[in-house]
Amino acid sequence: MNERVQTAQTVPVVAHGKRMRLGAIVALAVLAGFVAWLIFKGDDNKTNAPVRAPAVAASYSQLQALPGQVGHKVYWAGKKAGYTYELTQTSQGNIFVRYLPAGVEPGDARPNFLTVGTYPRKDAYSSLKKLSTKPGSVSRQLAGGGIAVYSRQGPASVYAAYPGKRFQVEVYDPSPTRARHLLFSGQVRPLP
Repeated sequence: MNERVQTAQTVPVVAHGKRMRLGAIVALAVLAGFVAWLIFKGDDNKTNAPVRAPAVAASYSQLQALPGQVGHKVYWAGKKAGYTYELTQTSQGNIFVRYLPAGVEPGDARPNFLTVGTYPRKDAYSSLKKLSTKPGSVSRQLAGGGIAVYSRQGPASVYAAYPGKRFQVEVYDPSPTRARHLLFSGQVRPLP
């Protein structure tokens, strides 16, 4: 009789132990899946790492031809005498126009120069609007119904998007005040 009681008590403990192990395995699988999702997910601003074409010096006429070649607007900060326009494109269609002062060669790795990026995005405006609600974000309405957003932690880059437009614009300058001024004053605009 005593043997029977032990068996009856052992079965639920073993079954409970198996359920605990199964639960732990499921929890680990869910955690691993979540971590993989965080690592490999494509958010609105970063999908797979883009392949960057080499930076090249571009003339004003080469920049003007660019929107026709890529099929969408490309933004810049206007003509600047004494500067070389550096053009870089990525495999995802991101385009960067960087303003290099005399004596600086295209491809210079220093982040010391005004750069305007144009990023094709299906939902550029809604993703930027969502970003504007995150802690540490500062947003401002732009003429034409657009929105500009920058982070208090990284204020040297200001992002802009407009409703119904399929691109996002980034203005980077080592001076956060200058980056914001260029965007808010309308000096950053599509190439003519």
